[in-house]
Amino acid sequence: MGNYFIKRLLYLIPTLIGASILIFFLYSMIPGNFIDSDPNLTAERKAELYALYGFDQPTIVRYFVWIGNLLKGDLGYSLQFQRPVSEVLGHYIWSSFIVAGASLILTWGIALMVGVVSATKQYSFYDAAVTVLVFAAMATPSFFLGLIVIKIFAVDFGWFPAGGMTTSGVEYSGFAYIKDVLEHMILPVLVLTMLGIGGLTRYFRTNMLEVIKQDFIRTARAKGLREKVVVYKHALRNALLPAITLFAFELPALFSGAIITEQIFNWPGIGAIYMQAFSVRDYPLLMGFTMFIAVLTVISNLIADLLYGVADPRVRVK
Repeated sequence: MGNYFIKRLLYLIPTLIGASILIFFLYSMIPGNFIDSDPNLTAERKAELYALYGFDQPTIVRYFVWIGNLLKGDLGYSLQFQRPVSEVLGHYIWSSFIVAGASLILTWGIALMVGVVSATKQYSFYDAAVTVLVFAAMATPSFFLGLIVIKIFAVDFGWFPAGGMTTSGVEYSGFAYIKDVLEHMILPVLVLTMLGIGGLTRYFRTNMLEVIKQDFIRTARAKGLREKVVVYKHALRNALLPAITLFAFELPALFSGAIITEQIFNWPGIGAIYMQAFSVRDYPLLMGFTMFIAVLTVISNLIADLLYGVADPRVRVK
């Protein structure tokens, strides 16, 4: 297991180097930047800012400066916010995290239960109803679903706030602040859960159907084990093995934000900031955030490989 871990860890180095090269040079090839997008700047002022931020240097020189700063933990300097990128991300990224984290727990919990039961009751009315609802959820655009939810629960019933993270004009503290944030979270979390539950339910159902047809399941039933023991102890454990890799991919998604959902509910998350950075061509912020997501992605893949190696010794490299 130790050799397996070291080998997978060494794979991260060329992967991250390749990701940094791709990210930097792709953004460098995009015409224009934050300075060029400001029509109020004179040519002399633009030249001064180019020299100040190093845009007058060759691309290869700017890459090595950028990668050197990354190795020191410096993600760059946001031209739009006039603050370090790490500070901007730290301010907004946790807002996206709490919404994505809550929806992740609900999505996986509900999809697991519904998918397993649907597989054990294949071709039943329950299975057919779940299939219809799943495809309906997968086919519904996020902006349409968000507007419907706002119309029903915020406008018609008035149960929850329509948008924002906190109540405007009110300064809460302590438990009152937490309660206010939770109330504003409910609708965005509901939309993200409804959007994610469809495909995941089908995934669990398919895995369970494959496992319960295996010979060891027939053997367990032939021994006289109760059906619940066969399904939830033997079949479910093996059906969840492929989900380890899928779950690892959710780690970057927790921090990347839900762009459309955050825009609909006016949630101050990193997804909305990312789109604003695109509109004003704040490339240092875009590159820093993209590199941050790339690091999270390779780390999550490493975690998935290790967990899979622990759960299934057959994948370990001798």
